[in-house]
Amino acid sequence: MTSPTRSSETKKKITRHVSKSPERKYSPSRLQPNLLFESKESAYSDPMDSSRSLMQNVVFERRDRGSLSPQATELFNSQTTFEDAAERSWLFENIRSTTILIKVDQVVFTINGNYALRENQPCVLFLHGFGSTRNWANWIKLAYPLSQRNRYSVIFVDLPGFGQSSGRSLDQTSWKRYGPEILIAILSSFHIRHSVSVVAQCGGAATTVRTISRYPQWFRGRGLIFSNSVIGDFFESKIGGFEANLTKYNIHIVVYWIPDQDHTKSCVAYKRWNKLRLSGFRNLQLVDLDPATQTMKLFYPVIRVVDISRGSSKNEAYVYKLSDAFIQQVIDILDRKS
Repeated sequence: MTSPTRSSETKKKITRHVSKSPERKYSPSRLQPNLLFESKESAYSDPMDSSRSLMQNVVFERRDRGSLSPQATELFNSQTTFEDAAERSWLFENIRSTTILIKVDQVVFTINGNYALRENQPCVLFLHGFGSTRNWANWIKLAYPLSQRNRYSVIFVDLPGFGQSSGRSLDQTSWKRYGPEILIAILSSFHIRHSVSVVAQCGGAATTVRTISRYPQWFRGRGLIFSNSVIGDFFESKIGGFEANLTKYNIHIVVYWIPDQDHTKSCVAYKRWNKLRLSGFRNLQLVDLDPATQTMKLFYPVIRVVDISRGSSKNEAYVYKLSDAFIQQVIDILDRKS
């Protein structure tokens, strides 16, 4: 079993996932990357019929690292956040670091990711929200319990403009229009051949909503969890198209709402979710949480991790401190028991 104290290891080379040529070093740029694809594949819009749903304008190349990234290594060595030695050992033994090159039309993105995948397991994609403290590490405390209790595979990524991914810092406008294509390229890069679940906060949830509007087959029959999914543009071809996709593809979403100055009940998304709740719509459940008593937004003490975030918080890792009760709720929703 891999030792949880390997932060002192020398930096190793990064191996490409698909190319058989010799290894070379690769470092994801935080600006628009000027990179050449050495062995690109097309993303697909339907995981159950990938060969006939290829998208020629969305290509990817996944480059797995030969070792865990410095950020993940430093994070997992925090015994304050990861008190359980079994959890730390599992993270070091199972989590892999990767960079995914994605080209949508002529726009190139590099996506930083960490994952633990096993064949034939259901898979959960975790997406962070928008802000200087948001990155792949926010949801990491769900990785171990999901793997142990229900044997889920997990994927954590930095969205463009966040963490180690490319793009202007904390700026959604430069990639919003390509958000759905970026998500399906991420999933396609792991050669997943079944639909997936998503756990997402704020902007990550908004990107997922738009992806459901364009590519609902990726979420067929799954349970999804959103927290404060603020969104104005649903990318619908017609009003009600989002709800129609939920019904047609048997997609169920639970939206947890914790009101604050950035997520008020007067925003477009909350009004729409509440309207669906009042109408008795079965495929979306809105759950109002009391900000004075909820625990979903509690964090562990800040961990110093160099270059894990952006802006003033670039060396600070924030990890959600989730209660056992909430973790069980997540599992029940993913299992469609709620």
